[in-house]
Amino acid sequence: MAHILYQCPRTSMKVQAWLADEPSAKPSGFELFECPACTQVHFIDRSTGKLLGDNSK
Repeated sequence: MAHILYQCPRTSMKVQAWLADEPSAKPSGFELFECPACTQVHFIDRSTGKLLGDNSK
């Protein structure tokens, strides 16, 4: 089991999300996560941990 860390866009809190399998096991793509910080859903890239629409480096 792997985890990623992302920043919630609504609360700016750092949130840890657990993946059922390693990110390298699946091709790069977005996965839906329910955010415990804001109770909304976010799309997060499995390989980078970035949110959909996040253009930062």
